[in-house]
Amino acid sequence: MRRLWVGLLPLALAGCGGGGGGVPLGQLVGRILNVETGGPANPSATVQAGNRSVQTALADGSFVVAAADGTTQVLVDPHNAFGITMFSFPPSSGVTDVGDLWVGPTQVTLTGKVLDSTNLNPVSGAGVSFGGRNGVTAADGSFNLAGVAYSDTDQAAFWGIAGGVRATGYFFTTFSTAPNVASAGVVALPDILITPSNDPNPPPPPGNIQGRVLASPSPSGALVSLSSGATIIRVFNVGSDGSYFFWVPPGSYTISFAEGALTAPDVGVTVASQTDVVHVPDVTLH
Repeated sequence: MRRLWVGLLPLALAGCGGGGGGVPLGQLVGRILNVETGGPANPSATVQAGNRSVQTALADGSFVVAAADGTTQVLVDPHNAFGITMFSFPPSSGVTDVGDLWVGPTQVTLTGKVLDSTNLNPVSGAGVSFGGRNGVTAADGSFNLAGVAYSDTDQAAFWGIAGGVRATGYFFTTFSTAPNVASAGVVALPDILITPSNDPNPPPPPGNIQGRVLASPSPSGALVSLSSGATIIRVFNVGSDGSYFFWVPPGSYTISFAEGALTAPDVGVTVASQTDVVHVPDVTLH
């Protein structure tokens, strides 16, 4: 494992610029999370950008590492059997949030299509992100994200990862993989519908159901599930601030909460219209 790390270092330096030669320095910020547990890497992971490296915080998996502007990748060593993983992203500038980078015992390819919600036409050139992996949709709206962290034994945290779709002329849209599981190394998603920004009834950012989970010592890694009847339709993986949100069409829903053995009573909510915002009272996990 150490030999692999040393062998990859020159590649990382070439891709990241190393911060020398007068190249402006910025910072990369993010979190390293474990797809088996839904929580931070434990023991602390090493995050390397160019010739600089830091250890993640045990409490929430967060990191801040100095990096040359234009950096496009980091190496993550969780110091366990998962092995070293490289994550790529658009060129950094100043302080750049690379989001949550997920690691796990195995990796899968995430596939799907992005469609316009008003006419079901494919949306090409949309940016799709999930679990620290990024891609762009093809002419037919399809995408393939390779190297996505996965656990064959427990998909709860995987379902809680919030994916995102960005496209010019459309509202940012989140999605989850629940309740889909891997088959032959591929997780195939149903079509993802995104709303044009000129729609007269757009979903209000950051969501029309909003709330917060409280837990000691931290709510990070708690899963908030939104059900319609007996079917889970959305899952949100909570960060250290405890907040969660969903975009959903009008209807009645049930929200459930869990972090390991900790739970809280279910909460019922009703969304009267797409533009309504339902603020759910804080819940405390016990």
